[in-house]
Amino acid sequence: MLDTVAIFFIAAAVMIIGFLANILFKRTGWPEILFLIFIGILLGPVLNIFSKNDLLPFLPLISTFTLLMVLFRGGLELDLSEIAAGGFRALFQAIAYFTIGMTLIALFAYFVLGWQLIDGLLLGSMISQIGEVVIIPMVKKLGIQSQSATLLSIESVISSIICIVFFFAFLSTKLSGTFDPVTVLTSIAMKFGIGIVVGAIMALPWVRVLFALEKNELTYITTLGYGLACYAISETLMGSGPLAVLAFGVILGNYAKVFRKLRMKPPSSSFSEVKTYLMRIQTELSFILRAFFFVLLGLIFDASPSSILTGLSIGIPVVVILLVARYMAATASTWRSPMVSEKRIIIGMCALGLTPALLSFIVLQYNFSDAYLFPLIVTNVIIMTNIITSVSTFMHKRISLLNR
Repeated sequence: MLDTVAIFFIAAAVMIIGFLANILFKRTGWPEILFLIFIGILLGPVLNIFSKNDLLPFLPLISTFTLLMVLFRGGLELDLSEIAAGGFRALFQAIAYFTIGMTLIALFAYFVLGWQLIDGLLLGSMISQIGEVVIIPMVKKLGIQSQSATLLSIESVISSIICIVFFFAFLSTKLSGTFDPVTVLTSIAMKFGIGIVVGAIMALPWVRVLFALEKNELTYITTLGYGLACYAISETLMGSGPLAVLAFGVILGNYAKVFRKLRMKPPSSSFSEVKTYLMRIQTELSFILRAFFFVLLGLIFDASPSSILTGLSIGIPVVVILLVARYMAATASTWRSPMVSEKRIIIGMCALGLTPALLSFIVLQYNFSDAYLFPLIVTNVIIMTNIITSVSTFMHKRISLLNR
């Protein structure tokens, strides 16, 4: 069992490593995710400084809390006007990529790996998306046309939401022991609806409260507590708690537009200072949690030759499937659009981020047979897709320079 000194040492090391990884990304363009995972692998399975068994009991709480914080920040940053302006193709791209990728991966797992269909759907729902923590910063440095940048940015946010909703629906189905497509779709619709309604209803009065408390130094921690209450209430009502937190963040981030749409008088412009304050603290908290989580992913990675072989033998075909799905989705979404000239880089921007890692840890906390395979496969897919995205970015920049 880890003692207090070891816990503080881990926390300090992760914060410093995360900061250095962020600087490395800004200077080289290589995602910080790769650096953090490899540091975790080095400290864990390679050097055995930290034991995986000491860390596993903390995974359920850490996974859920990190997921909520990432969604809350994503909601605050989501611009509804931007989605309304260029969201149709991005929504189509996200849905098409998710649907094709999840279906093909489920069929691969069922017919080739011999898994149960629900397990294949669980895996497919985890990884048929792109990670906003990687894609959005890279898009800003790519120099592609604004329409393509908007598509990729919006897709990365929307695809994470779709993944989370379907994953929890499939997980509930697996826990119930019965697989009925109608029941699954009904569960998804119910969780989706309840989650959004709870988050939105609770957010509207909270904007007024924040306006009244804007001078209070405890504004953020109070908002955080209220957001966690959104999660708990939605889950109690059989809705999606993560989706409720996302809706809560979206309303706070777009309060002026939402209030005008509802024909309600929005708070004064001085409230923007409160929003800026919330965003600054939430960004730093999300950064710490993200850094800790990817190091943790490396710490619990099984580096034995047999596990590495298993991870690669499944991970490589899965990545190929994802690229095929991405090609099909991008071909359709860029059809008769100026973006067709940048279809190659849109396909190459396939990096997975935090959400699949979090979801794989959630599976791990249940005593399913072969549950350990999910983090193993997901870690391999995260590493490979981030490498593909980094190489695609490098090649795109090189080709752009040659064409000038």
